[in-house]
Amino acid sequence: MHLFIALVIITSACSRGDLHPRKGKKQDNIAAGESQNELFAEIHRDLYENPSSARARAEEVLREGKTGDHITEISMLKYIGSSYAFETNYSEAIKYYNEALKTAEETELYLEIANINNNLGVIYNEIGNYKNAYIHLIEALNNFDRANDYEKKTGAYNNIGLIYLNLKNYEKALDYFSRALYSDQHPKDSILTVSVLNNMALCYMQKHQPDRSLEYLGQAIALSEKISNNYGLCISYQLKGNLFLGLGDVAKAMEAFTVSTGIARKANLSYQLAIARLGIARVMLGMNQPSGASEIAGEVMLLAAEQNSLVLKSEAHEVLSDIGEKTGDFKNALFHYREHQKAQQEVINQTVVHQVYDVELNYLSQLTKMQQLELEKKELSISKKNNLLFFISLTFVLLLTGLYLIYLNHRHRQKMKLQKTVIELTEKKSNAALEAEIQERKRIGRELHDSLGHILSLAGLHASMLKKRSDLAPEKRGELLDSLMKTIDDAFDEVRNISHNLAPSLLSERGLKGALKSIADRVNQSSGLNMSYDVYGLDGKLDTLIENTLYRTIQEIVNNTLKHSEASRLFVQLTQGEGELSLITEDNGKGFKPEEVSKHSSYGLTHMKSRIENLKGTMFIDSTPGRGTIISILIPLSK
Repeated sequence: MHLFIALVIITSACSRGDLHPRKGKKQDNIAAGESQNELFAEIHRDLYENPSSARARAEEVLREGKTGDHITEISMLKYIGSSYAFETNYSEAIKYYNEALKTAEETELYLEIANINNNLGVIYNEIGNYKNAYIHLIEALNNFDRANDYEKKTGAYNNIGLIYLNLKNYEKALDYFSRALYSDQHPKDSILTVSVLNNMALCYMQKHQPDRSLEYLGQAIALSEKISNNYGLCISYQLKGNLFLGLGDVAKAMEAFTVSTGIARKANLSYQLAIARLGIARVMLGMNQPSGASEIAGEVMLLAAEQNSLVLKSEAHEVLSDIGEKTGDFKNALFHYREHQKAQQEVINQTVVHQVYDVELNYLSQLTKMQQLELEKKELSISKKNNLLFFISLTFVLLLTGLYLIYLNHRHRQKMKLQKTVIELTEKKSNAALEAEIQERKRIGRELHDSLGHILSLAGLHASMLKKRSDLAPEKRGELLDSLMKTIDDAFDEVRNISHNLAPSLLSERGLKGALKSIADRVNQSSGLNMSYDVYGLDGKLDTLIENTLYRTIQEIVNNTLKHSEASRLFVQLTQGEGELSLITEDNGKGFKPEEVSKHSSYGLTHMKSRIENLKGTMFIDSTPGRGTIISILIPLSK
């Protein structure tokens, strides 16, 4: 069902977002002749029928410098972003939409700012980042108001409704759909009206009200047929097929999916054709025809590879997994289920990367503003000094007779200033020595807490397993006892190492990569938490301070996960680039509210953030109760 929502959103986003230049602030002076209008119309038509062709034409316009004005440049960037969105390549779509948004904001094109934010909200909603989706859509509503284009707000209302639909808040979703459909600014765009009707049908379908769902699907189909909207018509029949499939009426489901397939094939909608074919595969599986369903899923898998579509790949693997389960081939079913989960995880990973990328862009923007303010401050200081010099020169001419007295007074002040400087310098040296001693004591405390505390937590975990699991086999019990003894030995070794040099021995022996493997091996010896990790680009030796800091940070994260998260999986990714080092961890635990933790920060979490900031790094915690925790850390590397 997820794919149908995405395509409805993309349709409304592109049609309401939109990809045509429209009137708004600073747009009345756009010179758009008939040839340019024809170009827009052709690319817009290709966007629905052949996204890659539309993208190629838009890229050609940008490459040859044929834009001529900001609105055309923005439109071409949006065409490229929308083409990737239709192919569910959301990472590239976000990239081009952000580039278009930057130009629109620089030129204060409020209508385009609203359109692009609307499209970005659609993308983030589709990949499950509902917070960012809502922020972009609210920004779209605000800029539609600034552009005095109240009609287009209906598209944003529709997309906000989809956020609540994904969150299963059906009453709020229907409220926003109703605003889009029945407000005073009723949409003149019939394509959007079809999208809203399809969304309302989907909402009632999930509320288990099939009669209401069929009512809205009937309205959407009638309107699509009237305006020859093949895309919306294709979506309506797919939704209809899913509705009947859920009701167990395989005959009507097959009929609906077959009609959708015919429409998609006739209109050259390759992506929708694949979705409809997967629907037929599910129906055939319900009719005990696994071989036919498997053949269709295989064809869709090839198409997913051609279009580089993670969403299609995920859906095809899910169908193949269901086929394996149906036929008793559980090994194959498990393989395809894992591939299905892997594809979904890749989409999530792309989202995390873009979140980090957005944070970095904001940081660079703020840094540029600070540099500009510093330049202005220096210019003001120079201006003041020049004024002062002019005044002194004028005073020197007028009061030549008093030069000697001024000179004596100046010498006296310089002596007083020198004495004051000596006193302040002595005081600063004393304070610096005291501060260094305090910091060293704090560092020793952090070393004892982070390193020894982690090892003792593992020892406690193993001891707890031995105490609670009385049904353990002798071999397993012996293995846990050996591991417990080894952990205790490691604790003694660590105490000895801390007392000698306050540096973890594991790092000096195996390096950061080997230390990370050792941590994972220890954690995985228990059945409570499964820890996995990936390391990229970490070939050479890191700076000792950075290596120790990352090791302590990973220890603290693992320790917190074991103690507080109730997670069953923890994934750690460590990547070294040319100028930076990134650490990303993710667990599937119960999550928490970061703002509450910041008010009552624990000893370990406080020093973890402090150590990262001491390296001029940044740490971001993304967590919500019930949704696990993602921690992203970025440390710059100086050559």
